[in-house]
Amino acid sequence: MHKKLFIFFLFSYYLLASTYTMYAQKVIKEQDIVKATKNVIVYYKSSIYKADEAIYHLNNKVLELFGNVTNISLHSTSKTDYLKINMKTKDTKTKKFFIYDAKEGLWIRGSSYDSKNDIYIVRDSEVSSCDIKNPDWKILFSKGKYNKKREFLSLLRPTFYFKDIPIFALPWFGFSTIKKRTTGLLRPKLAIRADSGFIYMQPYFIAPSLSWDIELIPQIRLLRGYGLYGTLRFVDSPTSKGSITTGFFKDKSSFVKEKGLKNSTHKGFDFKYESRDFLKSYLKKSDKVGLYIDFKTLNDIDYENLKDINIKSFDKLVTSRLNYFIKRDQDYMGIYIKYFIDTDKANNSDTMQELPTLQYHRFTTNLPLKNLTYSIDYKFKNNYRQKGLNAYFHEINLPIKLTIPLFYNYINFSISENLYYSKIEYSKLNNQNMINAKYFSNYHKFILYTDLVKPYHNFLHNIQLQTTLQVPSFESKKGDFADFVSINKERKNFRWRINQYFYNNESNFLTIRSSQIIYLDKAKKEYGDISNDIVYYPNKNLKISENTLYSAKYNKFKRFQTNIDYNNDKYNFYLYHTHQKKLNTNKIDYLSGGFEIKLDHRIKIFGDLNYDMDKDLTRDWSVGVYRDKFCWNYQIKYKESITPISTSSGAKSYRNRGLYFLVNFANIGGISYEYTHESIDDSLKKDGVMSE
Repeated sequence: MHKKLFIFFLFSYYLLASTYTMYAQKVIKEQDIVKATKNVIVYYKSSIYKADEAIYHLNNKVLELFGNVTNISLHSTSKTDYLKINMKTKDTKTKKFFIYDAKEGLWIRGSSYDSKNDIYIVRDSEVSSCDIKNPDWKILFSKGKYNKKREFLSLLRPTFYFKDIPIFALPWFGFSTIKKRTTGLLRPKLAIRADSGFIYMQPYFIAPSLSWDIELIPQIRLLRGYGLYGTLRFVDSPTSKGSITTGFFKDKSSFVKEKGLKNSTHKGFDFKYESRDFLKSYLKKSDKVGLYIDFKTLNDIDYENLKDINIKSFDKLVTSRLNYFIKRDQDYMGIYIKYFIDTDKANNSDTMQELPTLQYHRFTTNLPLKNLTYSIDYKFKNNYRQKGLNAYFHEINLPIKLTIPLFYNYINFSISENLYYSKIEYSKLNNQNMINAKYFSNYHKFILYTDLVKPYHNFLHNIQLQTTLQVPSFESKKGDFADFVSINKERKNFRWRINQYFYNNESNFLTIRSSQIIYLDKAKKEYGDISNDIVYYPNKNLKISENTLYSAKYNKFKRFQTNIDYNNDKYNFYLYHTHQKKLNTNKIDYLSGGFEIKLDHRIKIFGDLNYDMDKDLTRDWSVGVYRDKFCWNYQIKYKESITPISTSSGAKSYRNRGLYFLVNFANIGGISYEYTHESIDDSLKKDGVMSE
């Protein structure tokens, strides 16, 4: 017994020197070999090894484990018949192994597993994340090699099986396992469309630095042409970042002729940038600044449509923006630029641009007299276009307000004097007889308002009442005012507003907001639109909201919008209806809806619809099914939509009908398949949807 204990401690000493510790019921030492049997347990760092037998070679520090060898670590478990570990080099060798990674949800088994110099090799193996006995999918390969230093895995002759049916095979497949940004190929995008044929996009990611990277996306559409898009993303400071995207797509001459396209090459440029410290070094530390740039230029809308497989651009007006502001305690300064490209036009020389708009705002500031405040707002606009009349527009608002609390602050009363001035200077008259304009006015404003809260037995009621009387005092108008110039011409009016909020123990369950303006001109009393908003939560799952705008003048609704949202663990449903009709504008009567029904915890059906009720036209709709099989999931969807394109005769719209199939295999990724058919629909033309 003492001899066995001595050998055990002697063996533990050698193992501890190699950061290993071993326990066993029976240990025998023969020259330079130590043998252990019965319930062998080896500890190494955070791993535990169990085996029927163990042999440790003292001279070369090699440990061999035999029979039911099990390794348990933090996130994985493995089993094998034989395991050999070289404690000096950390090289290993196994036979008939099985490894399960609980963190990734993957398992792998094979005939042998070896590692040497950070190179791991497995042979005749299969991998999956499904049930071990009868997996839905698996990948079989003859040899797998993993380079730990390069973090790259390569498989020789991998074959993908669904159940026991081989689906596809490759002579070789390799990918990086690095979980940080690194240079290399990304997952390709594949699709088949009736008009474009087979589509192949292969993104290539270049990451030379943590502060910037480049993504190149060459693409081929067999029946249409080829293209290349690229995006440079960068972070130039802890508070700023940006991106530059450019690209082109070249259509085949046969495709251009068939579709009657405006351009055979679609190209463009995008620049985005945002910063919270631009030029801040020249300002006070307490100042807040913000810069936002979103610049776009393109020769037609297909530059946007061809960026990706699923991108469809419906906005014919492309807007570029630059916004920059500086905010101090009491002051705000901003510069805004807007540049518009109407893709329906062959030339945008007559499109009005805002280059730039300047603004200065002084927040409400106390004057020496008690309860007396003022604020200032100044704007300058440069309305510019290459062809046509241009104008410089100056605008100043200066309200001075006196606030008087009444009845122990239950009611507040305020009086304000509001000064307004605008000046318009025209350029590029082109024989137009336009005289520079000036407009000055002031008006009085009287406001009476209160904010009351009262608790009841099972709810809380908050009501806010406000009445405003606005009376113009003086007006001076000189010169000509172009149709694109808007001035703040006030009328005598009375405005009322009521806001009500109801709260229960959980949250706000009912909100009602109403307001109206009544014009009190001498010539004619005119009732303005009545606005009413209701948001109601009958329960935690259901939300019903209604927004209405009623014209008292024409005795009809100008707009009403009804939204219904329902969400619970099994059903998700929404239905939005918008009806709007304003003078000199097209009627809008639009219905949008969608649903998602979970048949069980793994299967759900879904769909959506956008319907133009005025034109009796379905803009787009889709329906599909999604199923989660634990180790894989798939989605099948049918979709119809309308897509605009630029042709030599103007903008046209095409109806796309498509079948989409997406399958994703847990932990290894997925593939998608898409088949679409594109055709012109005569109903679009006669309903005014398509222009020629």
